[in-house]
Amino acid sequence: MYDWHFDDPFSNTWVLLRQTWEAMAQYLESELSMHQVKLAQMDILMMLSASKALLTESQIASYTFRTLQSVSGLVTRMENAGYLRKVRGAGDQRVVKVQMLPKGDEVVKKVRRAGFVYGCRVMKSSLSEKEIELLKQLLKKLRDGALQEIALKTEPLPDIVDTPRLDRRHP
Repeated sequence: MYDWHFDDPFSNTWVLLRQTWEAMAQYLESELSMHQVKLAQMDILMMLSASKALLTESQIASYTFRTLQSVSGLVTRMENAGYLRKVRGAGDQRVVKVQMLPKGDEVVKKVRRAGFVYGCRVMKSSLSEKEIELLKQLLKKLRDGALQEIALKTEPLPDIVDTPRLDRRHP
């Protein structure tokens, strides 16, 4: 394993965080490439699959920490690929919401199971339950600090979004 050695612990930790993400993302990206889906698109599909109601592009942007323009482009490409569609509001035609189609739902099921199972397996084989809980708390703290630092306006997930659960038969 290659460890970088800087004079300060922040740089060393930053590099380790990036290396960990890159190593784990490579597996997920290989799974996604089989379905012609990018990681940013998968984030949107995951958000839509957890939602009990249709979401606007603005809501998706807020929940995935992306710009509205970025989400709009991704949604258009995903609509062209048959993963989702844009739906005009019944009461207000100016409101456009995003609906996942069966093709998108199928991709989510396949990739989420494979990617989450892989990530969970790596964490379980490397960390104790206590360490995983501590890591989760620390990562939330880092995420929230980063969002505050860049002054990104975020909203808590609404009641219409469920926390995704994996099938318990697949550890």
